[in-house]
Parts: sequence; C-alpha cells; structure tokens
Amino acid sequence: MGKAKIKTLLRKNFVSGGSAAEIMTAEEAVSLIKDGDSIAIATFFSAGVALDLIDALVLRGTKRLKIFSNDTGLPGESTGKLIESGQVDSLTVSFIATNPEAEKLVTQGKLKVNLIPQGTLIEKFRATGSGIGGFYTPTGVGTEVEKGKEKKIINGKEYIFEEAFFPKPKFAFIKAWMADKKGNLIFRGAARNFNPAVAQAAEITIVEAENIVETGEIAPDEVMLPFNYVDILVQSSGRKVRPWEFKPRGYRAIGSTKEKIARRVAKELENGDVVNLGIGIPTLVANYIPKDVTVNLQAEPGVLGIGPRPQEGFEDPDIIDAGGNPITVLDGGAFFDSSLSFSMIRGGHIDKTVLGALQVDEKGNLANYLIPGKRAPGIGGGMDLAANAKRVIIATEHTTPDGQPKIVKKCSLPLTAKGAVNLIITELAVIKVTRRGLVLKEIAPGKTVKEVQALTEPRLIIAKNLKKMDV
Repeated sequence: MGKAKIKTLLRKNFVSGGSAAEIMTAEEAVSLIKDGDSIAIATFFSAGVALDLIDALVLRGTKRLKIFSNDTGLPGESTGKLIESGQVDSLTVSFIATNPEAEKLVTQGKLKVNLIPQGTLIEKFRATGSGIGGFYTPTGVGTEVEKGKEKKIINGKEYIFEEAFFPKPKFAFIKAWMADKKGNLIFRGAARNFNPAVAQAAEITIVEAENIVETGEIAPDEVMLPFNYVDILVQSSGRKVRPWEFKPRGYRAIGSTKEKIARRVAKELENGDVVNLGIGIPTLVANYIPKDVTVNLQAEPGVLGIGPRPQEGFEDPDIIDAGGNPITVLDGGAFFDSSLSFSMIRGGHIDKTVLGALQVDEKGNLANYLIPGKRAPGIGGGMDLAANAKRVIIATEHTTPDGQPKIVKKCSLPLTAKGAVNLIITELAVIKVTRRGLVLKEIAPGKTVKEVQALTEPRLIIAKNLKKMDV
C-alpha cells in the first residue's frame, strides 16, 4: 500500500468518521503500525484473538511495541509470538503464566511489565473508551497494587483510584465472528471477552473477522459492537488454537491429592450458588459437585452456567473457562464480555469463589500471584475475586513441594487480598478463618492433630466438634 493511500485512509476513517470500514489484508493493516506504537490486543488465552494480524506484525518486524493485553499469549502463539521475537518494549497485562518465555523474561527483569488485576484492566479499557478519567475500586487495597495511588473511604469501605489509560492505545487488534461491511460486529461464545472494551479504548481499531457479510445482513438487535468503533476490517483465515493442549512450565499432572481437595471443596457449594472457580485445583471442583446440588459456575472470559467438559473431539476453542479449558454451557447459561463479568464480581453477584494459594495466613490474608525472583504468574482475576466475592474458599496443598508450610503466621509474599479468606481446605484439614485465629474443623482420616499442627505455622484452635474429613 502506498503512502498516499494510507493518508487517504487515515483522513477517511479517523478524521471524518467514514460510514463504512475499510477492508484490507492483514499485511496492509499492520503496515500502518510504526516502531514504538502502542497496541491493545484482546486476549484470553487464544479465544477471540486476532492471530492473523499478530502473525502479520511478526513478519513485518515492527519493533519497540507497547502492548496492552490481558495475558502474554501461549508459547509461539498470540502475543507470545511478539514477545519471543523481541518486538515488545513494554507489557501492560494481567496474567503472565500462559507463556513461560514471557514469565522468564519478566522474572529476570528483561521485559518491562505493568501488572494490573484483570478486573481493573478491563475497567481501564472501558473507562478509556468511555471518556472517563478513572474510577475507585476495592480491588488491590492492602496490596502492592495500591502503592502511589489515592485512597478513599466510601460508605465505610476503602477504595483506591485507578486512572484510565493516558494516552490511549493508538491501535487495537480485535477478533469477531461476523462483521458487516459497515463494521457492525458479532462475537461468538467466550471469544467476546476483552474485544468490545479494547475496540472502544483505541484510536484506530483493526478487526479480524471470520465472516464479512453485506451491510444489512446483521440485524440491528444482533449487533454486539456498532460500526463507529471499527475502522479497518480484515478477513480472517479462521485459524484457531486449542489452549488446553499447551502445558505451562511447572505443570504437574492431576493426582489423588488434588482430587481429594477438590472433592471436599465441592461439599461447600449449595443449591443456587453462583460460583467462580480459579485456575488449578479449583477448576477440578466442577467434577465433584453432588448430583443433588445445582450451582451456576461463572468464568472471567464471560460465561455463566458452565457444564461438564465436552467429549473428546467436540471441544470448541471459542468456548473455554478462565484456565483455557474446553467447557460446555448448560441450558439457561449465558455469554457476555469481560466487562460485565467483572461487574458481576465487583458488584457482589458471586456467592463463592474457590482460589489457589501460595500462602495464606492466620489473618485471612492471601498471596497467590508472585514469588519475587522465582515466579511471576500474574494477578489474573484472583485479586478481584478475593476482594469482592461473598465467600472466599482456598483450595491448596498443605505444604509447598519442598515441604514448607503454605499456612503461615504472616504472608511473606506479595498479597493478593487482605483479610479476605473465609475457609482453607487442604488434603490434611479444613480450617476456618475467624477473628480468634485459625480453627481446625476437620482432619484427614489417618492423621493426628499433632501431625497437622507440625505442618502449619500458626497455632491451630481445635474445634470442640472436630470431625474427620469426608472425601
């Protein structure tokens, strides 16, 4: 594409607000991006990611890019390709552990990263696109996230102030299932996630669409994002990635210990609960929900009403949970975007969340996103869930792989949330967090109180009606 045509395109779409999107190839679209530009890329593992645009940008070799995205992609895929090719100068992300190469670079201090809680990140995109300067949120209070930020008590609760993105990202890469030639968009399944908010936040939005149809073929009540947020359309090759086939660094196969924990956690769920399950052991809980209990499982990409894992061969890359696992959706379930998903979480519409832990202490403080100098998996949605769910249940092995207690007197790792934990369930015990301290409610068959206490740093208060764990 010549410079004259690019200038004409810029005048048409970004000055006068043209009535139709420009249809281009991926190569033509990424030619607009220069060294040092900022790009917001909608990502959630690989669901709803503009893979063709990223591939074209990698081939073009544009350098010193400032990337805004939910995660760092998968090894050799999505934003991971840009990171591994050395084209990224800085990252503004929520989650890193999807890509071992990115995590290594961050841990070694070789990649600049601004780590933001997932709910705060999606809200920053939304605020940027809505002309809102910022917002107050309880997420991050009492953690590293609050450093240097204004704090305010509102209605008796502590909040921190988060600014929108200034300047806003120059470009956005988003993925749609269908677009008409005017630029109206439809998304499919959990692939909607960050796409609408990212499109709204950027100066120039480039859409990779699986299907491009004539204007009018999408009915007005089917439009999920209207045309005036869209500048350029690119026909997608339809290539998709199956994130569940990638195993991250440190991956350990599911064993009887983890299954035992998940089985006991499932007994805490009650009819009608809206429940969010975190990554790792918490994800397994869905397999053990009693048949006479009906719960509504929610996941951050924008899913409510998660059903069982699909049969092998029937997995859909657009329908995944927060861990990138293939799922089904039950009758009466719903898909929505990540902005609404985190509105549910922050607004108190999640009854229970089950999260993993690196450490949890006797005050109910939780650390589960960072081991300085060793691991930097990222915050993800855990900080929002821990701060805002009505009840927080920790599902974790009782000790680290080298035998050190995970239940400690005081967390030494950076906090995910302060005083948020209600219940801790391990393979050895069920422990309730109270104002008096940690109360040992149940103990694993074949174990003694002395054995459990020896692997637990703070003193345990023994319940008068101490029971054997039923797993």
